[in-house]
Amino acid sequence: MKLDLRRLPSLLGRALLLEPDPYTELKEAPNPFVEGAFLVVVVGLAVAVAGLVGNVLAWASSPDLAAIKQVVYENLVKMPWYLQMEEGMGSRFVQDFSRWYDQGWRVFPVLFGAPSPLISLANIVLTPLSLILSWLVYGVIAHFVARFLKGRATLAQTLGCTALAVAPQLLNLITVLPFVTVGAVVSTWTILCRYRGLKEAHTLPWGRAFIATVLPTLIIYFLIALLGIAAAVTLGPAIAGR
Repeated sequence: MKLDLRRLPSLLGRALLLEPDPYTELKEAPNPFVEGAFLVVVVGLAVAVAGLVGNVLAWASSPDLAAIKQVVYENLVKMPWYLQMEEGMGSRFVQDFSRWYDQGWRVFPVLFGAPSPLISLANIVLTPLSLILSWLVYGVIAHFVARFLKGRATLAQTLGCTALAVAPQLLNLITVLPFVTVGAVVSTWTILCRYRGLKEAHTLPWGRAFIATVLPTLIIYFLIALLGIAAAVTLGPAIAGR
């Protein structure tokens, strides 16, 4: 079986519906790792492009934040509490309030997800890269867990099958519509696809396939926590010393 772009919609669609055949096809492919990587990159690029289009449309249809900022400021300075503070503290309060107001409006777009085409443009590279890293880290750990549980797939076959767990990312194509998001359904569906991929790759019974699916995520979280603790212990004294 040789993977090509014409077969991708059917392959990913069937994988999304948790049909076993796509996972078997990737397992039996001449080079499951390469074809799996191809899948992940193509989906990552598609999702990033959809996000870029949606973000540009949202940005084009959004009101001018600078104008909103000015209108809000002009009304704030007319409020009784502001006039009282200005009378009591004088120019110092006016300067401090203006500075904090400006800083708040620099943070506001980030906190509330204001459209940023530049960030979406960077995601053309970052989205496929993050999906590749996530796939590789999870797939390698899941492979050794599955083999420990008497699984029979090679590492390349495991990576090929778990690459199909990128299929739920296609739901993010809806972000081509401005201000629309999918939510946690993608991560939940990804777990189901990983379960199907590991079960088919290693021909594991459902109980062992479930453990092989969940345990790698727990291991990853544990390692991240250890790295966080190590960083805090290492950098904490240096930061405190400043």
